[in-house]
This record gives sequence, structure tokens and C-alpha cells, in this order.
Amino acid sequence: MRDDTAPGGFRPEIQGLRGLAVAFVVIFHIWPAALPGGYVGVDIFFVISGFLITGLLTRMALSESGISLIGFYTRRVRRLLPAAIVALLVTLAGTLLFVSDAWWEETARQVIASALYMQNWRLAEQAVDYLGAEDAPSPVQHFWSLSIEEQFYIVWPVLMIAALWWARRRGHSPVQMLTFVLGVVLAGSLAASVALTRSDPAWAYFVTFTRVWELALGGLLALTLDRFRPSAYMRNAMAVAGMLAALTSAVLFSRSTDFPGSKALLPTLGAALVIAAGRVRVGGFRGLDIAALRYAGDRSYSIYLWHWPLIIFYVAQRGSIGLIDGVLLIIATLAVSDLSYRFVEQPYRHSRSSLAWRPLIDGTAAIGVCVAMAGGLVYAVDRQPIDTSQIGTPNYPGPAALLANAVVPKGVKLLPPLSKIGSDVPVIYTLKCHQEQKGIDATGCQLGDPTGTRTIVVMGDSHAAQWVPAVDKIAKDRKWKLVTFTKAACPVTRVTILDDGRPYEQCPLWREKVLAEIAKLKPDLVITSQSNYTGVARDAMIEGLHSVWSEITNQGVRVVAIRNTPFSLFDPRDCLRTDPGKCANPRSEVERENIYALAARSVAGVSVVDMNDAICGKDTCPAVVGNIVVLRDNHHLTATYALALAPYLVKAAGL
Repeated sequence: MRDDTAPGGFRPEIQGLRGLAVAFVVIFHIWPAALPGGYVGVDIFFVISGFLITGLLTRMALSESGISLIGFYTRRVRRLLPAAIVALLVTLAGTLLFVSDAWWEETARQVIASALYMQNWRLAEQAVDYLGAEDAPSPVQHFWSLSIEEQFYIVWPVLMIAALWWARRRGHSPVQMLTFVLGVVLAGSLAASVALTRSDPAWAYFVTFTRVWELALGGLLALTLDRFRPSAYMRNAMAVAGMLAALTSAVLFSRSTDFPGSKALLPTLGAALVIAAGRVRVGGFRGLDIAALRYAGDRSYSIYLWHWPLIIFYVAQRGSIGLIDGVLLIIATLAVSDLSYRFVEQPYRHSRSSLAWRPLIDGTAAIGVCVAMAGGLVYAVDRQPIDTSQIGTPNYPGPAALLANAVVPKGVKLLPPLSKIGSDVPVIYTLKCHQEQKGIDATGCQLGDPTGTRTIVVMGDSHAAQWVPAVDKIAKDRKWKLVTFTKAACPVTRVTILDDGRPYEQCPLWREKVLAEIAKLKPDLVITSQSNYTGVARDAMIEGLHSVWSEITNQGVRVVAIRNTPFSLFDPRDCLRTDPGKCANPRSEVERENIYALAARSVAGVSVVDMNDAICGKDTCPAVVGNIVVLRDNHHLTATYALALAPYLVKAAGL
């Protein structure tokens, strides 16, 4: 950075540190096994940003004119927005060209969140959303870190102005007041990060308040650096220690590391040491003041913007990245980034306008255009219908293709359309009565015929929820009431389930409440199903099923247990874009043991239903049966195919 952005003028070691950080991130994304902790490059960026921005704002604050919000935000817009908007628009276009239709809507929604610099919050919500947790990475997912930085840029200047006003009013030193405020921010955010990383790591990774301490660390460094004058020997030692800390975290950390939390102190303090050391030279050793790193550091913003969509587009077309592929991706990233740096970043960054507000107006308009284009794609996808009335017609025989050798015409569009597969979910998700992991309330959807004299209950995890479309149709046809009690990743059986390596405490609380509700409802029938939970011992699973089923059947209620459905070795949303006929799994590899059949042998009043012959052929489980898409992801039926299974479920269950 130049004199106008970095304390003490141009700092080549900071540019080198940026180059090292972006190299960590790129290598981690291309070859994660080679640098399993390379994601810490983002944390290094946070420290650098906090240092530079706080230094800039402090110099403005101590000048005669003080902090100019218009001036600051104008510079931020010039520096960040042009390249970001161009990258988002090109990525949106690339998504239409290279990525399966099934991902269009979600990618467009994430483009909107990224343009508004709220992507980290959207990903935080998806990280704890069972429906979205298994979605493939989007080509704009990396905007989560840019969103945190932008939120910092918006809030921190205002907070500084308030702190300076209070300092003047109370007669305190402005720098000391700013140091105190940043110290409070750092301590509070770090404490929240440590606590939340332990209790909810998926949420902690993305949300702003668990990350802002890293920016505050850089800010404190900017405020206090001039007070220290370490010797040349000490500065050299600091630089070496800082680089070793950054490299150690990049090499030794992995996806399984509890992060950010206290573990993030290693790379961030390492970055702080490198910055505090300044320029070092020991013989031929020049620290991070290396031409290649400074070149990457100059272009680090563009490299970060462009490397991820290029990776996603390549994987969408080729499936995996090898050594040669990775090298070519790095070359392509450097080439595109250099073009972006020279023809987008730099020209607009150094442009001058007679109107101070002009960049802000242009920036707002650019964001508006990006949001409008992405919103148009969302609208177009949402408008596509899923015509379930076609189920069972000659064009869409569905399960009849397997069970009755029905003729399957070729050249017919899939049902649901490819762009709607991911959102083809049971109505209980949109009605918000399917409990996610944190919920413990026995909240049920009231479906079927509300005036019916008989009552059916569906109970279980998402593999029970997937049968709701079929059971709802059956209930409506027979004028029965239907009540659903389903919860993400929570089986019917009484066993201990782990969630991210920790006991899933909400599951047993919810299960017991549901059983109490069933006792009150006194239904005529309870339909259950669940995933196999391969981490649980078979005997424990069977014993837990006996416990729950016996409690229900002892009340005179019949139980129908539906065997778990086969999973898929690939995500059908990606495979179906190219050749649906080749999207099939060997049945022997994707059909798990029928635990329900084993457990039901010694419990009277329990009938086990196996619907897998209506999903798979003798040897394979295709992604499409009778022109209807079977799975919406790796292991859940589409609502459309579940609906197509309704008449076969009636016969199998004897309803």
C-alpha cells in the first residue's frame, strides 16, 4: 500500500504478507491436502485490513479536517467495488454457462448477498440449515470474508468518530480512547469466538462478531506501533517468529480444527508480528520483501476475487483437480487477476471526480444493477412450475417404469425441472414445522383432511419427512388427518447421536416431547422412517427402536416403519446436467442394511415397508426413473418422486 493508506509509507513486507496470505488460500482451495490449514490466509488478511484502515482513519482523525466519512467511503468504493461487481456479474454469467441449472437459483441468491456484502450471514444460516448444509459450494462463497471486512469498514469509522467525540468531551487522549475502544471490541469478539466455536462451530466460522477481533488486532497494532522501538535483532526475531506462526498454522491446521476460536490466535498474532517487525534484512534474507510475493500482494484482491469461481467452474465441467489441472488454474487465475488489476481496479481507484459523491452514486448504481440481474434469475427460476399433475401420465410413468415395465418416452423434459430439484422439498419445510437441529419443540404440521375422523402421524428425521408428500396425498384421498413431527438428523430410536462430534442434546428432548404428543393425539397409525446412522452400533439402534415402538404400540397404535431409502455416490444435481442416462449407482453400494426389519421381528404391531424396488432396479439405482428425478441431493427423495410413490405405498403398507 502507498503513503495514503499505510502508516509509515509503503510497506513492502505488508504486500509480501498479502501475497503469502492469498497463496495460502489459493493452494488450499486447489489442493486442500497439500496445505490443509491454508484457510488461515483469510485471517491474515483481516489483521492487515484492520492495521491499514485504522492507521488511515487515525491519521485523518488527528488532522485538522478530521475523519471525513464521505472521503473514506469514496476511497473504499473506488478501491473495492468495481472489481467486485465485475467479478460477480461475470460469475453470474459463468454460472449459466458452466454450472448445472440446479444451482442457478442459489447462486443468484448468493450473488445478491455478496453484492450487498451480507454473504457471511447467508452462509452462516445455511451452515446450520439442514437443507442447505450439504449444498455444493457456490462460485461466490468466498465473498463471506469480503462481507465481514466491508461491515467493519462501515461501522468502524462511525465508532471512531463517537469515541473521539467522547474523548474530547472528557479531556482524554484521542489515541488512548481509540485504543481502549478497540481493546474492548477485541476482548468481547474473541471471547464470543471462543465460546461459539465450542458450541456452534458452523455458525462461528462465518458471523461477523466472531471475526471482528482479528481486524481489531490489526487496528490496535496501528495505534500502538509507534510507541515501541525494538532493536534490529528483536525485529528480525519477530519477523521470523511471525512467518513461522503463519506457516505452522497453514500446515498443521485442517478442516477438523476448531476454528476460529483461540486457534486463530496463531496465524493472526503471527501476522501482527510480521507487521510490527517492519522491513528486515539479515544478509540475503529480506523477510517477505520478495518480488514474487509483492507481485501477488499487489494483485491479492483480484486473485482472491477470481480464483474461486474459476475453480468452481472447472470442477463443474471436469469433476476433480489434479496436479496439472491445478497448475493451469493458478496460471489462469494470475492472468485474469492481472487483467482485472490493470483494467478495472487501478483505473477506477485512481480516477478523480469533481463531485465527491460521484463514486458513491456510481457504486450504489452498480450494486443495484448486480442485484437486479441476479434477482431476475431468481424470479425466472421461481416461475418455473413443477406440474405434479403429469405424474402417472404416459410421459411420466415414474415408479411404474420399474414395477410395471411401463414404456418411458425419450426426449421428455425431466420432472421436476433441473433448476427446481434442490427446492423440490416437502411442504413442511416451507411451513416451518420441520425442526432444525436447535429446535426442541414438538411442533407439527396439520395436513391431510382437517375434518377427518382418523389420524395419521409421521415421525422421524428428514428421511421420514421425505415421505410426507406421499402420506399427505393418501390422507387427503381417504379423508384422514395427518400430523407430522420431524426433526433434522434426529432418529426415532432412543440412542445418543453426535452432531459435529458433540452429543446432539436437542434430539432426545424433542423425541420425548413428540412421544408425549402422540400419547395425547391417540392416532390410528404412526409412520416412521430414519437414516441408518452408521456411527451407531446395530444392537444399540435396535434396542432404541424397540423402546420407542413398544411405547407407541402399547397404546394400541399401529406403526408402519419404512425402510431407509438408498443414497447416491454423487450429487444428481451435477450429474443430470450432462447425461441423465448415465447417472446411476450400483444398488449393492448405496442400499444399507434394513435395520427396521431386524428390529420389528420382536415388536408386535409394527409393519416394515420396503419401497426400494420402486426406487431402484435390480442392479442399479438411477437418478431418474420414468422421467421423474428420484433424489434432490445425495440422500433425500424429491417431493415429486415421493408423491409418485403414494399409490405403491398404499399397497405396501396395507392402508
